[in-house]
Order: sequence, then structure tokens, then C-alpha cells
Amino acid sequence: MSRWKAGWINELSLLVHRKKIIVFFAFSLLLPVLLAVSLHALQPVLGLVAVSQSFPIQMLSIYTSAWIPLFIFTVTADLFPNEAASRTLKLAFLRPNTRFKVFFAKVAALAAGIGALLVLLGAATLVCNVFAGTALSFAEGMSVFKAYTAAFVSMVALSAVFVFISQWFKSATGFMVFAIVLYAALKISPFLLGAMSTFSPASYTDWHMLWIHPTVAAGKLWSTSLYLLSSGVLFFALGYFIFDRKEV
Repeated sequence: MSRWKAGWINELSLLVHRKKIIVFFAFSLLLPVLLAVSLHALQPVLGLVAVSQSFPIQMLSIYTSAWIPLFIFTVTADLFPNEAASRTLKLAFLRPNTRFKVFFAKVAALAAGIGALLVLLGAATLVCNVFAGTALSFAEGMSVFKAYTAAFVSMVALSAVFVFISQWFKSATGFMVFAIVLYAALKISPFLLGAMSTFSPASYTDWHMLWIHPTVAAGKLWSTSLYLLSSGVLFFALGYFIFDRKEV
């Protein structure tokens, strides 16, 4: 366990020192603030509450539909195809770790990055609420916490899909292009084929909305939770299966 933890910390350290990751985190922190300031400046024109109690949820929906998936593609490309292309993946195998521990450390680092993005977004939006004079009550705060936790689960499940797909690529650029096109196709497909909305993990990027809607049945929450959990485990296992047999 200590060896896996060391590998995970090493992966986190490598991510933190990448300039593109720093840009992601900086933008994730600044965007809610800039948007809140802009809405506040336009409040006399719009005649509406600039930053309402729903601001954290509104920003979460924007992030889970586009920004966090893009983060997932970028980090996955760096963790797998880029390291395979640059031959640095061999260095990880020189340590006294099994391939499973190496793979799991990389996936866990990606999940930690997703969690950190959500924490930054949640903190920034809540601060915006406080300065706008629309601070949340305890009940509203718990709803926000529930939504962000659900968003973390759906984003990690989505990341498992693209970690699996990345195992087929040796070029980070090729994977990025394919991932963006595939994600866009998966988001559009439910409008053309209604059944796709049930079986595509990309259709659950707004899954957090179910958890704060008072009329959603507990059975639906349970079934969708099981689907996301099972799909995440399935694609994690498939990704490891290919990773374990990959020559580097």
C-alpha cells in the first residue's frame, strides 16, 4: 500500500507541475468570479438577481458539460498516450510496483484532479454568493454539497471510459482529437437515438440535478447510481486489461 501511495503522490506531483494543469485550475477558480462580477455589473440592465442561491449549481452544470470533460481528456492524454510516446512510462515500471498499481495510481491521480476542480469551483461560487449578499442556508448548502458529490461520481465514471479509450493511442494529440469528437457525438446522439441517453455515460454529466430535484424517485437514483458504478468499474477493468498487455 505504501508503494502505491508513493506512486500516486508522484503522479499528482507530475500533474501539478504541468503548465496546462495550472491553467485549468486558475481558470476554474477565476471564471465564476469574473462571471459573478459581470452579472452584478449588468444587474441594473437585466433587472434580475445577479448571483442567486442557484449560482453554484448553474456553474456546476456548465463545468460538468464541457470544462471538466476537457480536463479529463487533457490529463488522460498526458498520463497514458503522451507517456507511451515519450517512453517515460518505462520509468514507472522500473519501480517495485505492479502494473496494476501503476495504472491505479494514474487513475486515482486523475480522480483527485477532478475532485480538486470541483472543490475550487464550489468554494469560488459560495464566496461569490456571500459577497453578493445571497449566502446559502444550511439546507441549501447541503443540497449543493450533494450535487457536487454526485457530479464527482459521474465525472469519474466518464473518465474511466476515456482512460480505456486512451489505451488504444500512442499519440496524445490523436487521442485528444478523437476524445473531443467522440464526446460531442455522444452528447448529440440522444437527440437522434433516444435509447442512447440511457446507456451512454456522457448523458449523465447533469446527473447531479436528479439529486436536488424533490420529485425524483429514490428508485431512479438507485438504478442510475448502480449504472454509473458498474460502467466505471467495467471500463476501469477493460483499460487495465489493455494496459497490462501493452509493450512500452
